[in-house]
Amino acid sequence: MLRAKLKADIVARLDSIAKTHSLGHQTAYANRYVLPVTGGKPVELMFEKGGTGNANLWVRSDVVNPISTDRILQRDYPAKDLNKLTNKGGKVMYGRHPALRPMDQLGLADLTRYTLKSVAQLDQIVANLNGS
Repeated sequence: MLRAKLKADIVARLDSIAKTHSLGHQTAYANRYVLPVTGGKPVELMFEKGGTGNANLWVRSDVVNPISTDRILQRDYPAKDLNKLTNKGGKVMYGRHPALRPMDQLGLADLTRYTLKSVAQLDQIVANLNGS
């Protein structure tokens, strides 16, 4: 599946199951959502929709039950690693996608980034959210 089509399909699914975050979506790069979770607190999600990069979904690590890593590519981003990188000018950098920073649940938390290859993978992650 072409990456642009995959991203469009994922955005369509997220638009149908989640509410737009109060911060709104970025025009070109990322969509921010709040997903209601049965029996738990609504969960913030951020999806990288733009550019030529992968279809990445960001979720707080403690609100998703374990998913087999042989099925969905995932990478953890611990909060302890934030603001440790520096740019060429020596300025400290956030170290994650900038659309995450202002989000209440995601900005400073331990996160997992899932690289999605299908809408079915998104559905699997959503089914594993526990809304802690």
